[in-house]
Amino acid sequence: MALGRDYGLLLRTEVQLAVSCTAIETQVIFETLLALITGQLAVAGQLGRKVYLQIIRLLFGSGGRR
Repeated sequence: MALGRDYGLLLRTEVQLAVSCTAIETQVIFETLLALITGQLAVAGQLGRKVYLQIIRLLFGSGGRR
């Protein structure tokens, strides 16, 4: 009987450990994706700003020449 209780406790401990590891892995994946998306948005913002400035130059007659 004691072996059954010890085995049940061990099984619960393993399940808790697996859930904890899964939660940590999920958090790491989420943070990695968040960093990648933030970086992509920063790049897109810079590209958008350059295109916007070129359009303004064309509209106001500089023709992109300096």
